[in-house]
Amino acid sequence: MPQRIGFAGLGLMGSRMARQFLDKGFPLAVWNRTPEKAKPLVERGAKRAGTPRELAEMSDVVISCVADPSAVGRLVFAEDGIRPVARAGFSYVETSTISPGLMRRVAEVLEAQGTKVLEAPVTGSKTGADKGTLLLMCGGKKEVFDELMPVLMAMGSKAVLCGPIGHGSVVKLIGNTLISYMLEGFCEGLVVARKAGVDAEKLLEVVMASGFSSPYFPFKATAIAKRDFEQHFSVDLLVKDQTLMLEEAASLKVPMPGLAALREVFQAARAQGWGQEDIAAVYKVIEKNAGV
Repeated sequence: MPQRIGFAGLGLMGSRMARQFLDKGFPLAVWNRTPEKAKPLVERGAKRAGTPRELAEMSDVVISCVADPSAVGRLVFAEDGIRPVARAGFSYVETSTISPGLMRRVAEVLEAQGTKVLEAPVTGSKTGADKGTLLLMCGGKKEVFDELMPVLMAMGSKAVLCGPIGHGSVVKLIGNTLISYMLEGFCEGLVVARKAGVDAEKLLEVVMASGFSSPYFPFKATAIAKRDFEQHFSVDLLVKDQTLMLEEAASLKVPMPGLAALREVFQAARAQGWGQEDIAAVYKVIEKNAGV
């Protein structure tokens, strides 16, 4: 019999990730801070839990996909959270993007009660979540990683064990740092091309034929050309991750002046009221600063 899955967090990503378990025949229970978001999955056969504790009690594996570190803290450490019912034979998978230090603390507490813990932050945006093709960056014990592989592959097409607990979070934060550089650089280039009268499609053609090509560029270029800033990955969440990366780097005494400067550009997008738009909305900041 498939393991009973409990899924906590039914936002843009979590609702799509949770649906994969129903599609693939896993018994599913769900919890969300705002219960009405659970309705579509409940209508398809998922059970609704009233609290994270209840979710853990009715599940063999709980998967968390919540917005930020404070939401993870509430999920795990609250009186009606997972910690009071953590036990042997139970597993916890954290897919949220949080600090490595918090991830290690969660693992320390839950493992002390016999729970198996794996971190597995994801990339692939809502499209990958919708198709079940996410990439999972995992941290934890190899035997736990191997045991939970069928659960991971219900959500994604590839999982990489990056090292012990905390390493998955570091790799995810580095990945989002690279996204920050790529998007900022590309948007600055698009605005320069626009002011110079260069056709954006010709710029993209050259970029994609070069050694610095990436499928990321046409994906965002198409959205920008259409002025389509519907959220795939919000500005607010990227700024949260940039901040987590800078804090982790500071703890390791690693200077990141480039990321510190980039964060201020994305902060400007938030100041303009675009925090819940897709990260491609940073284009509008550069555009405005250039007087376009």
